[in-house]
Amino acid sequence: MKKITNNLLTTVGILSISFITTSAYAINGTLPLIRAELKLTQPQVETLVTIPSFALALLVLFSSPLCKWIGERATVNTGLTIIGLAGIIPAFTKNYLLILAARVLLGAGIGMINSLAVSLISAYFKDQKAAALLGFRASIEQIGQAILTFAAGLLMSFSWQTPFLVYLVALPILFLFNFFVPKEHAVKEIKPDYDEGSRIDPHNKITKISPLVWLLAALMALLAADYIGMQVRFAQMATNIIGKDYNASPIMSAMLIVAMLGGMFFGRFYSWMRFKLIYFALILFAISNFIVTNAHHNLISLIFGFLLIGFPLQLISPLAFHLLPNLAPSDKQTFVTSVILIGFNIGVFIEPYLFILLDKFLGIGNQLSAVFYYFGWACLLIALLIALVRLAKRHPKDPEKHA
Repeated sequence: MKKITNNLLTTVGILSISFITTSAYAINGTLPLIRAELKLTQPQVETLVTIPSFALALLVLFSSPLCKWIGERATVNTGLTIIGLAGIIPAFTKNYLLILAARVLLGAGIGMINSLAVSLISAYFKDQKAAALLGFRASIEQIGQAILTFAAGLLMSFSWQTPFLVYLVALPILFLFNFFVPKEHAVKEIKPDYDEGSRIDPHNKITKISPLVWLLAALMALLAADYIGMQVRFAQMATNIIGKDYNASPIMSAMLIVAMLGGMFFGRFYSWMRFKLIYFALILFAISNFIVTNAHHNLISLIFGFLLIGFPLQLISPLAFHLLPNLAPSDKQTFVTSVILIGFNIGVFIEPYLFILLDKFLGIGNQLSAVFYYFGWACLLIALLIALVRLAKRHPKDPEKHA
């Protein structure tokens, strides 16, 4: 019983880190109030949202050497402390530059813990348990974003500054991590899971990072841009159909719940499909994009396509992380995890510019949904390319049993 209890507490302590990793967007609802109060331009107020992602991606890049220098626990503790302190600074000042600096620090703190929120699961757990927890971790991110956004919305009734107090949640997370997660890893060395359909020889030790890591990072960047782009454009697309008084917030909250379900059921889907799960998820991505593209004046179709896109993202995201032990040495796991996270955050950061370029290059103009048609075909093309590459690498006398 003690072993089970300790295992449960360790799980809670590690997963609690992910509760705050998407918290940079929790105060989005208060941006109009900030703009009015501080008399900011639209680009200035939007920078308060985008700048944490830039700092996050930068710190994720350096999280691996930082862990080697000060250790994993110290890195997590430092990151959570920075989130808690920097996050609440805007609650006590009306100086725009100081608020902007605080948002940079917030992104840096999240960047310090982001890759560790993933790699610590592989360090303490293995095989199917690790796969299931990677899925739950993705769900915890969605739950954290939904709860903190809701809490920030409630605090808006007091002033535009009080929503920033939601970042005090970093303090109980700091407590959970330090009291529930043991200092010693349960799994000393990350071993490849040979059931994933990979052709790694179990008698050979992985000595270098596979090029597939970079391809996975590029894939995550593309899917993140697609996902965020649909979130950004959904409210306007719905308004164009139903009228300017339409409130899209409940549907956007529902999308987070559907995305959460994808993470919760990742372990079961993975046990059924193994590597084939990536094809299934990409097909769902394509279907979502095609439905939104062809919704036109049908609000129900638009909502259905929008709700769907979060589900496959939370299947591919944990799958990418679960494949990493097969694609890099155990001492490079934090680094390759950081590479995937950087890819995702680059996709988020470039989304506005990418969509503007695509709209102009493809001659779409103001047809907000038209661009998703091309994202749909891109997802199908990527799935086909992955299948062809794996088919080409398969040895005729040594077929992949699980691919």
